[in-house]
Amino acid sequence: MKHPRDPLSSTLQSWHHEPTPAPDFRNQVWARIHAVEATSATTPSTHARPAPTFPFANALPLAASLAVLLSLAAGSGTAFALNQSRATERMAAAYVRTIDPVQMTAASGAHPSHVHP
Repeated sequence: MKHPRDPLSSTLQSWHHEPTPAPDFRNQVWARIHAVEATSATTPSTHARPAPTFPFANALPLAASLAVLLSLAAGSGTAFALNQSRATERMAAAYVRTIDPVQMTAASGAHPSHVHP
């Protein structure tokens, strides 16, 4: 079934609007431009204002680097101290095994009841 052509569609396709130019449009645009230029010359522009600076802005990267270095030093120092403590404990246990008769026999695998004088 063929649908009849919609008259609104053909009207919209053929419709053209040409607005009449506003009288004195160009002069009004230039007047507004000159008015803005005149007011910006007398008052400081917000765009020309420099960004606020913090008194210690350059110190922030230095402080962050110092914090990282201190953290690394503290971690390394703690690891070294823990390693030394464990090494000392191992050496003390090895020394005790060499002077304690009970541990000497346990280390050699002999049972104390089977040891002959």
